[in-house]
Formats: sequence, C-alpha cells, structure tokens
Amino acid sequence: HPFPSRTRKLSSIAPMVLHGRLVWESRTLPVFIFSLYLYITSNMQSTKSFKSTSSEETFNFAKNFAHSVAYGSVILLRGDLGSGKTTFSKGFSEGLGFDDIILSPTYPILNEYSLNDQYLYHFDLYRLKSIGEFLEIGGLEYLSNHKAITLIEWPELIKNIDINNKIEIQFEHISNNERLVAIL
Repeated sequence: HPFPSRTRKLSSIAPMVLHGRLVWESRTLPVFIFSLYLYITSNMQSTKSFKSTSSEETFNFAKNFAHSVAYGSVILLRGDLGSGKTTFSKGFSEGLGFDDIILSPTYPILNEYSLNDQYLYHFDLYRLKSIGEFLEIGGLEYLSNHKAITLIEWPELIKNIDINNKIEIQFEHISNNERLVAIL
C-alpha cells in the first residue's frame, strides 16, 4: 500500500454508509464517492436560462425553442403576472408554424389552435379554483394528446398530476425591461 499510515488513520475516523451498511474500511472510499457522484448527478436537473431585454427577444427565443419540442409535450409556464408567459406562447406558436393570432386564455381558460392535424393547446389556469374544474373541462385528455403541444400558464393547480413529457419554464422579472427565462 503506498500510504499505509494515511489509510489507517482515514479508516479509523471515516465511517461511511454504503448499500445500507456502515463501512469503516478506507478501500471502500472510492466506491462510496463514485456511488454518491452517480446519485447526485442522476437526480440533478440541468437548468438552461436566457436573459431577455425585450418582448421581441422573448418572442424570438420561444420561436427558436419551439423547434426543439416534440409533439406530445406539455410545457408548464411559471411566473408572475406580466413576466412574459403569453409573449413566449405567441413566439412558440409562430415557431411551430401556426398563423393564428395567439391571445391570452385568461378568460376562456383554453385556446385551441390546429394546423395539419397537429394542435396547440394554450391553457391559463389562473381563474380555476380546483383541480376538479380542470378535470371537468377535459384537462387530462388535452395533456395526453400526442398530436398536440400543450402550454399551461399558472400550472400550480395541477402540480399533483403526473405529466409525461413535461417541460417547466420559469419566468422572472429582473427589471422593468429584463426577464430571466429558465428552462428547468
């Protein structure tokens, strides 16, 4: 052993838990560290962020981002009022090739758009009071349509629903003209 005294000292003061067992031997340290590294990296979410200094930049970012999203995806748009969620939705829609004028669905709760047997569903759940209301309007059917991309503003109401192909985007005011858009 190249460092026997160091090994003995380490083994006497460094107990570890490996596979549910308390381990005192220093030779298991590399295995423990590697296992810990794998656990941490597999449970980390990578975040990509974009700093926007105008509505046009947010619109163009979303337009370009739309090219990387597969149909069947559900995009949860989180952020305060006026943080850029609807502007993002407009750019996203144009990026997919939809020519419709995208309006905020605050009052209708859902706007539907179609193009060549593909759909864009744009929800705003701000006015709903319960998950039951979401289910009553057929919310689960919209979330499971593989020919559609679903955008949901104010998605906190449905946080307990298990959603496949989910993308979360956080919008944050930095200053009057600046927004931070983070894809979680």
